Amino acid sequence: MTDRCERRATIQSLPWEIITSILTIAADTNITEGYTRSYTYGLSQVTRTLQLHHKLQVQKHITGRVPSDTLRWNATDAIRRTCSTWHEWAMGYNLKELYVRRWRGGESWDPKFLALPSPSGGLLTSDIFPVVYQDPYRILRSTVALLQECPELNSHVRRLWFSGIYQFTNVTRIFEIISRCDNVRSLTLPWSALRYGTVEDWVYIANNLPRLTSLEFLGADLKKSQISGDVNIEVNYKALEDVRVNFSKLRRLKIHGSSNVQPIMDADLWEIARTATSLEEIHITGTSSVTIEGVTALVSSSHKSVKVLNYAPLDRETAGFTHLNPSPGMPKIHFCDIITFCPNLTDVNVTVPHICEHILCPPPQYSEDIMALDTPQWVLKWHGNATIRLPYGGHTCVHPELSLEHPDNRIVLQSIFGAARKLQQKSLSIELVIGNYTFNPATFSVSGDFRESKKLAEGMWEPEGEKESRRGPWGSSGVWEDMGNRWTEIGEEDFFDGVRCGLVRFEY
Repeated sequence: MTDRCERRATIQSLPWEIITSILTIAADTNITEGYTRSYTYGLSQVTRTLQLHHKLQVQKHITGRVPSDTLRWNATDAIRRTCSTWHEWAMGYNLKELYVRRWRGGESWDPKFLALPSPSGGLLTSDIFPVVYQDPYRILRSTVALLQECPELNSHVRRLWFSGIYQFTNVTRIFEIISRCDNVRSLTLPWSALRYGTVEDWVYIANNLPRLTSLEFLGADLKKSQISGDVNIEVNYKALEDVRVNFSKLRRLKIHGSSNVQPIMDADLWEIARTATSLEEIHITGTSSVTIEGVTALVSSSHKSVKVLNYAPLDRETAGFTHLNPSPGMPKIHFCDIITFCPNLTDVNVTVPHICEHILCPPPQYSEDIMALDTPQWVLKWHGNATIRLPYGGHTCVHPELSLEHPDNRIVLQSIFGAARKLQQKSLSIELVIGNYTFNPATFSVSGDFRESKKLAEGMWEPEGEKESRRGPWGSSGVWEDMGNRWTEIGEEDFFDGVRCGLVRFEY
């Protein structure tokens, strides 16, 4: 009987790969199936100490989601208590994504005063509680201290994400955390890290993190009080200009958001593009300081490897997707030629200041170069929903001096639509947003607000088959505010009839 019990198999006798799979499924199930609290709750109204005799209806409501790192920690609570081996696995599961954020909220009452008697001898009231200041960067300093005291935890970190940490003194702590996590794969940093990081900091990130493949920068506007109160606000070490900073290992680059203090500019992207020759994903969204020149530099340097291109600049003055003037002093490269010169590009969502037929088919002079890329027959590999935007004030590459309504430019636009129809297939849907209108070449349809045009026509221009459109001014993103009852869909031929008559214009 004793020998039989000793030979009995336990979960610990299974291969470690199977055990880790079981533990991962258990932890994920604790999160997805609701065994771990996923939301934080609050009360609609709190009864004051001196108002207990009043009957108040208190309702419980959701205040927000529990952060993902907290969810993972709670989901592995029982696993950590089982044995040292499982505890080590749970620490790796919890620390694989480390989120360090600035604490946001109000001051709180000091709980130690709850045990003290009231000076008046009665019940304690909230007006006599001392208010305690909450340090918003305590988590940042605690993370630095934790990684210093427990170096065995550093190798578990796969992703580092910093949010709300912009000031000089705090950014230096960010680099201190990065220097201890040499196994990190993905970094999400504030844009100010590009200014406040020294050459040594960025040389370490670019050269001494062998598994780093993804780099993100998040921009944000600073308040006047933050700008005036920081003596180091204008510090810029210009680390990207050092030749030792090498981004050749990067596969993904993302820049999101703008800033009113030292924002990321085209010059920064040109410095990154100097060595970033293997990018597979380029995401530049919601920024008003990066133009098509910076994007072109990145695409040109990684044209053999890039697969995803997402460029949607945001101009805050017009509250829409527009494009700034090209940066002075930057080399002028025809973007329409570059984008079709990428043999592995599959996902496209771009905003361009100029457009021509070459954005959907390569020019003849590049045929020899395409053959050199081992591409026996040129064909676009795009799939899904490809969106190309020509914003307000845009023009064609062929006739930049003429308005889009000019007959010569109408021919150019119609040739672009014809090229899009030739590429249309079941796995690819091409959408062109030009000025105020969204074109679907596959169905020969145009969506937009044509009420003013029909009012000016006084019955002389009535598009046939006009119907309600579920599109809005943001392309295929659907209805925006009250645009649902304004936007209608008409035929492409009727649209250009209205353009020829001067009733329809691409500008507002």
